Amino acid sequence: MTSPLPPEVSLSALGPRNRIGVGGQGTVYALTEDPRWVYKEYATRLVDDVDVTTLNRFVRLAADAGPDADALLGLAAWPTAVVRKEGVVRGFLMPRVPDRFRVRIQLPRGPDTVLAQVQYLLNNDDYLRGRGLHVDDRMRLELLRDTAEALTLLHRLGVCVGDLSPNNLLFSLDARPRCYFIDCDAMRLDGDSVLAQAETPEWHVPDADAEELATPATDAFKFGLLAVRLFAGDQQTRDPAAAQRRLDRQLVTLAGRSLDPIPDRRPAPEHWLDALERGIRRTPPTAPAAPPTGPEPPGQGSTRPNAPRRDPVRRNVPRPGVVNPQPAGRGWGLLVAAIAAIAVMAGLISANSDTTSTTPRARSSLPTGVRWDATTVPSYPRVLPTRYPAGVPAAPVLPLPTRFDLEKLLPLARPCLFSDVTVGRGLNRTSARTKAAVAAVGSFLCGINIDSPRLADRSSTQTARAATLADRGPFRGATIIGIRTAASGSPQVNVVFVPSGEGSSSGCWRSRLSLVKDGAGYRVGSLAAPARASCP
Repeated sequence: MTSPLPPEVSLSALGPRNRIGVGGQGTVYALTEDPRWVYKEYATRLVDDVDVTTLNRFVRLAADAGPDADALLGLAAWPTAVVRKEGVVRGFLMPRVPDRFRVRIQLPRGPDTVLAQVQYLLNNDDYLRGRGLHVDDRMRLELLRDTAEALTLLHRLGVCVGDLSPNNLLFSLDARPRCYFIDCDAMRLDGDSVLAQAETPEWHVPDADAEELATPATDAFKFGLLAVRLFAGDQQTRDPAAAQRRLDRQLVTLAGRSLDPIPDRRPAPEHWLDALERGIRRTPPTAPAAPPTGPEPPGQGSTRPNAPRRDPVRRNVPRPGVVNPQPAGRGWGLLVAAIAAIAVMAGLISANSDTTSTTPRARSSLPTGVRWDATTVPSYPRVLPTRYPAGVPAAPVLPLPTRFDLEKLLPLARPCLFSDVTVGRGLNRTSARTKAAVAAVGSFLCGINIDSPRLADRSSTQTARAATLADRGPFRGATIIGIRTAASGSPQVNVVFVPSGEGSSSGCWRSRLSLVKDGAGYRVGSLAAPARASCP
């Protein structure tokens, strides 16, 4: 296969091939007989979902774009031929990533040559030196300029990147740094997509449920996000001020406008070009610094960049004493309340029998809504059982004094008893996946409301995100607005948390929760940075 490619080829005509990568949508193979091309074969579960007409339009664009065709193939691994097997479209051919978009890097397992994903650059200087990467501010500006030029060309051709993230964007360290897009079949051409649009966690637009995905406005937002994170050395920040130490005022202003939640207010990437050119002229290159001799300081970047999007959820906070109910039905909160009531009553009875202590009596008079922790309530149990019998058990007969307020008697159960998880429209409420998601989100919601979220990822980043979400509460409920299956096979759940109003921040908050298997069910493994959202 050394001649120019026809628009469609048979799988059998590709000859021998070697697998070089596996992702969430399929597998990539190198062609032994023609190293210029690689073949992406869609996973069997996606073959029927592929919009063949749109995929053919992608292929024709590269052939018919005239003077822009060479530029398109120079900046992206663009589909160049549809591949069929027995008449069924199974994938497509695309150019192999040029060698200049690979980089030799020091990884924890040792030195390796890898795809130069921009995710490596979104870390601080100590991390970069430890990986053997010399990246100065001039290089960052030049990479942004080239990316803005590439986006301008794509938009002129009717192409929107959509899932613009550091996993789908490569960089070169040539004399003039360049960008290179991969996963191009996930882009959108004149409003049409080959497969359903998706977003990489941490790179979602402010309100993905209200804003159309893969438009020039979403590309503008994510370009601004790239600029901020590239200069802040931070993979999660959305604050333009985080980059102002190294980015000049005009570019910080452009970044702030790009991150505007109102799409029409965001400047197109081409409107950055003049400011980037001026910034490049004012920023001389710097010589490489000596690599650090000691370990990386705590909290100064991770030992690896964000995992590639092939496991998008991609990214938790345990604190002492986890409340982890497994809500199997509408009556689970009653059982939690009954168990908590027994424990609380035991503490009250003990307190009433001790006439020398005033602390328990003071606790019982605190107003409702108070958050309790091990410091203020050392005698209250912080752990509730995690497994309950099926059905709704009858509440035990307890000698509860009628003069006590139920909510004051149950300060720990209240956040779970008076909150609920609902399922948004369009989702299959009866599927096992949805039921598992409801159970996991219910457990997480209960934990968030008492500042004890149970997460599998115990990193400082996840701890901070969970704490941020807890600070926005308490929440009276949560609505699951979307469920998808990650490449790992585990569910990812888009959730809108609805504050209770009293003592909470205004408005609702959205996050994407990644679920992990936990015994017979699922629990939340990690969450994306919370963002304001429209209340359901």
